[in-house]
Amino acid sequence: MKLSLKIILVFFLFGVVINAQSGIPRHIIKGLSFVASPRPFESDPFVDVKKVNSDWIAVIPYSFTRGGSDPKVHYNHDENDKKWWGESRKGIEETIVQAQANHLKIMLKPQVWYGRDWIGNLQFDNKKDWESWESSYEDYILPFAELAESSCVEILCIGTEIKQSVSQRPQFWERLIQKVRARYSGMITYAANWDEYKHINFWNKLDYIGIDAYFPLSEKTTPELAELMNPWDEVLNTLEKFSRKYNRKILFTEYGYLSVDGSAGKTWELEANLNKLNYNQEAQANSIQALLECCCKKDFWSGGFLWKWYPEPHNMRHDLQKDHSPQGKLAEEVLRKCYSKM
Repeated sequence: MKLSLKIILVFFLFGVVINAQSGIPRHIIKGLSFVASPRPFESDPFVDVKKVNSDWIAVIPYSFTRGGSDPKVHYNHDENDKKWWGESRKGIEETIVQAQANHLKIMLKPQVWYGRDWIGNLQFDNKKDWESWESSYEDYILPFAELAESSCVEILCIGTEIKQSVSQRPQFWERLIQKVRARYSGMITYAANWDEYKHINFWNKLDYIGIDAYFPLSEKTTPELAELMNPWDEVLNTLEKFSRKYNRKILFTEYGYLSVDGSAGKTWELEANLNKLNYNQEAQANSIQALLECCCKKDFWSGGFLWKWYPEPHNMRHDLQKDHSPQGKLAEEVLRKCYSKM
């Protein structure tokens, strides 16, 4: 073999090693959190999803829990149970089928509704009640693991912001992960609140570090895009170190902003005072653009699911003006442009 050919071969092989170490080029998830429809779709709702260049949706079947003297998770997997069509077994299956027919990928994300309180505050006074709640939570989640497997769903999220349970009862979650993996061969994550993820120790048993990314960035009424970059740099530096610690990429299982004054601030406080706040499209649009432009540059970030997207907004029972939805607002065009570049 001629020397020049040997040199070329060495560099070729070296390049292959480098490529192997860097892995397959990452795919950034351009997702939308898909709100369950009260009734079967009147038309194809995924046309508008694709118009904003989204390639994933999160399908979210809600259960509910009362806590206190009723340590149960209530969700009837019987498809004849009376609930919104989009949260029923039949509706979930049909939503997945239609989304896949439109070449969209799926994260199945069952969530627990806790009435007027935040699910992260769910608390029980004794071990017996915790175990009762956990048993019914398994009965809620595991059938969805089986559905995710049979429906070729790409990601299953096994919990969302259940802060006290995760911190006090981590062994339950580790056992649940094992049971889910016995039924489902896809990728698994958990959706931690933005202030919760550092305190979870089982990330190495999951495929993604899932974070609901409501990081407070600015209290200004309408922060300019540039004013949001520095706060994001600080957040992302911390997230990068955490990603390296567990050797897992970070997925924003939720991200989003209300279309009100100060939308880049403390979302939970804004939600509590929504009626008193001024409508502000620009604040929402700037906040979304800053997140996407800052995060997409980071190799450890795998994308996220915008909270939230209504399949048929004209059929919803409440006004979407101040809602997290970008639909029909400046933020929709921002989302379309940002997703087109990712």
